[in-house]
Amino acid sequence: MTKTTVSAARLRADQELSLARKFASNKGGALGMTKTVVFAGRLQKSPGHRPDFPPMKPRRSFTHVSRVMWDGWISSDVGTLPELVYRPALELFTGSMVLAVHEGGKCLILKGYETLIGHASIANEIARALLVHRYDETQRQERPISTKETIQKGGKFAALESLLLPQKTGGWCIAVIDIQLLLPIPRTRADIDDVDRAILQLLYEGFSGKEIGQEIGLSHRTIEHRIERLKQGFGARSISTTRGTLDC
Repeated sequence: MTKTTVSAARLRADQELSLARKFASNKGGALGMTKTVVFAGRLQKSPGHRPDFPPMKPRRSFTHVSRVMWDGWISSDVGTLPELVYRPALELFTGSMVLAVHEGGKCLILKGYETLIGHASIANEIARALLVHRYDETQRQERPISTKETIQKGGKFAALESLLLPQKTGGWCIAVIDIQLLLPIPRTRADIDDVDRAILQLLYEGFSGKEIGQEIGLSHRTIEHRIERLKQGFGARSISTTRGTLDC
């Protein structure tokens, strides 16, 4: 029984090594070498031993972060400090998420944007401007507000999703803002008009070209023509309408 098991294991190892060599000879370059190393690492393990690859960290979504913060807000009362609401969610933030608090007439960025190098300043300013703009609305409604919108500021076009949580009975307001798209507005695209902005907003919300035409009263062909102009202006290869993103 033992000899049979060893032979089978060696046979599988020989097959994997053969596949690795074939892959490397067909593909070549860095990608082929990477695959070969992976296979070789597996072959060095004894039969029955699983390779000790480091576990992959789960990717936290804005929806998950929002749910944690919403739960914190539900549990709060009129005297709750804002940090007691946002603290449980801080470790779940991704680099594209900004945490801001409006309190005592000031808007502070507590966790800044980190995704694109050199863009943190304008991204944080966009987040701050959104919270300042929405602050009075949250105080009037006295309940959380969830938004999904596009903004132009400082020569940038941003598509973002946000959750704003006001203090019960009024006072501070917390905002978590996920800047999912941040692109420079090319100088050649200075002629972007309100129709273009509406198209970008609806693309971001997941509408197809045909649906956008129905929403704003233009033909499907006209919408396609404008989308092509926007793609050329932003230097995008494609647009994914399911997620509303420009693929640059």
